[in-house]
Order: sequence, then structure tokens, then C-alpha cells
Amino acid sequence: MHLKDLPLVMKWHKDLALKQVDDALSQYASLSQLSRPSGGWLNAVRTALGMSARALGERVGLSQPRIALIERGEVDGSISLKTLERAAQGLGCRVVYVLVPEEGSLAAMRERQALRKAQALNQYAERHMELEEQATADSFRQESTRELASELLRTWPRDFWDDR
Repeated sequence: MHLKDLPLVMKWHKDLALKQVDDALSQYASLSQLSRPSGGWLNAVRTALGMSARALGERVGLSQPRIALIERGEVDGSISLKTLERAAQGLGCRVVYVLVPEEGSLAAMRERQALRKAQALNQYAERHMELEEQATADSFRQESTRELASELLRTWPRDFWDDR
């Protein structure tokens, strides 16, 4: 491999990594529609099993009041993953931790960002052209925005996610 080929190889690795993570996350997409029970998953599972907080506490080596605090911590978001995993193990469960893209996929998020960035760059240029009374037609602006977005997707510039 030649040094000149390095950017192409790096882009290929980024594209591959994005696809692999997107593929892995796609199986969890339906979970984004699922909401946590108002009392938390620990309490819901423990109650469904008919297990007391005292019994769960004994299984994980904690007191009943500590289990109540842990369940409250899940509801208010202050629980640590380590503590959640420990309590889940006591319930015969495991914690599955995943980030599910709100916009459908990572690739879709990236495409939307490229379009936003291209629109912002084109708006900046267009403002200056208007000041010089050289404004372009809407169709030209739309096409140049699409082309710039495509170029941004192809090159993955360092400032891709910067909002400025």
C-alpha cells in the first residue's frame, strides 16, 4: 500500500465500522418504542416474580432498605450500571445496555448531518453572493447542496459534526 492510499483506507474503515454498528443496533430498534415501567424494571420484575425486597437483598448481599434505594435510584436515573447489573443478577436477569439511534440508523443520522452542514455552507456563500447581486436560482442551490452533502459523506472531514 502507498501513503497516498491511506485516506481511502481510513474512509473504508469508517464506513465499515458505521455499517457494523448500524447492523448490530438494528436488532434493538424496536426497543426505542419501549418505555421503562413507572416503578422501574427492577421493581417490575421483582414484583412479577413475587420476590420481596428482603429476598432480593439476601440474594445480592444487601439489606431490604438498600434494595428500596436501588429501585428508587433506577427510577430517578441515579443508579450506576454496576449496581443495576448486581440487582438484575439477583433477579436472574442481565442488563442489556444499548444506544438506539432516535433517527433510525447511524447512517441516516450521518446523511442528515451532511445535508445540514451542506445547507449551512451554501447559505453562507449564497448570502455573500446576494450582497454582490449574484444570487443563484433555487434549483442550482438545491443541486449544489446535494453535491456538497455527497462530498461530505465521501470525505468525512474532521469538523463533520461541528455545528459551526
